[in-house]
Amino acid sequence: MKKSLKKFAGDIIIRKQTLIDQTRRTVFMWVVGASCFIGAAVVVIIMLVQVMIFNEKVLAEKGRTVKQLRDNITAAKELKGSINVLNTNEELKIVRTSEDVPPLQSVLDALPADANDLALGASLQQKLLKDVKGVKIESVTFSNDSVTGGSDKDALNQAFSLSISGTPDNLRVALERLERSIRAVDVQTMSGSSYENKVTLQISGSMSYLPPAKVEMTQKKVKG
Repeated sequence: MKKSLKKFAGDIIIRKQTLIDQTRRTVFMWVVGASCFIGAAVVVIIMLVQVMIFNEKVLAEKGRTVKQLRDNITAAKELKGSINVLNTNEELKIVRTSEDVPPLQSVLDALPADANDLALGASLQQKLLKDVKGVKIESVTFSNDSVTGGSDKDALNQAFSLSISGTPDNLRVALERLERSIRAVDVQTMSGSSYENKVTLQISGSMSYLPPAKVEMTQKKVKG
């Protein structure tokens, strides 16, 4: 009888231990599952927050782009109006090269977009000094060195050397023509020599030009 009771008590203890072990495993599995779920939820929340922040950045950049485009459209309308006003300017009409040329072309002629040696030589020979009687152009040379003030927006200088000859009165008229040129002529040095009532002037100077501004569409990558 005692053996049976001991055996029964042992069975009960074993069953309790088994139930305790099963309960521990179940609780452990629930804890592991809950931890995985919470970890996954945290990761998803972080990803959603990052996506929201990225979308806000994209929307902010789009807003700035739209504002810039609107400002550009407004500036273009104002610029067009200013151009129309300049085309009615009487002073620009007076200095234009011909009746068929719009007055605004005088502004472009005064400050061209590049250093064109051929155009500059033609301007000196065919426009500025062509009608000056008794003046002969001995030589015209250009330097490839351009000088700027250090900024892309500054005008560049095209250096030249000019040798002209004639009587003193005719050379005075030629210098006055250079002074009245629509393009600013910066005379840096001038020397003269005479021989048999003929004076030769050596003139060194420069004329300015302004490279055109670059207008282009660009893409900006928004980093998340």
